[in-house]
Amino acid sequence: MQALIDQSADAVLVSDGGEFGQWAQACVSAPTRIINGPAGAIGSALPFALAAKLARPSATVVAMMGDGTFGFHAMEFDTAVREALPFVAVVGNDACWNAEHQIQIRAYGKERTVGCTLLPTRYEQLAVALGGHGEYAAGAADLPAALARAAGSGKPACVNAMIEGLPAPAVHA
Repeated sequence: MQALIDQSADAVLVSDGGEFGQWAQACVSAPTRIINGPAGAIGSALPFALAAKLARPSATVVAMMGDGTFGFHAMEFDTAVREALPFVAVVGNDACWNAEHQIQIRAYGKERTVGCTLLPTRYEQLAVALGGHGEYAAGAADLPAALARAAGSGKPACVNAMIEGLPAPAVHA
């Protein structure tokens, strides 16, 4: 991700989601960052990315979000295609509401988690169906080429990156 952002002098990073959003904020930097705020409200990444592209048409806009977050405003890919707003959305797909999953593990133990499972949905196919570009990254080795093709497509692009659901990094004073 960082290599893609570093290719642009005017990159915008949008970070949204629970655990995946926290990983993005901890590990990726950009001249401009738009995050989901200290309350951790999720679902705004795609609308924020479109707004960022409208405000800075020449900027590379990258939105990083979890798979649960993607579902809130996935149809904004239709808006992005109609309005010719190319950006790259990276969906960290662990097939889980991982923030809630991690909370339940801490509170009740792994054997007592409930309601956190999602399907390993092929989100990039939705972007393609709406006229955008889609890439599937089954693992880390697939990601650089998938990101390059997505960024080079000139379309609103979704990179569906399969990931392991891990707890977000924590800062201890």
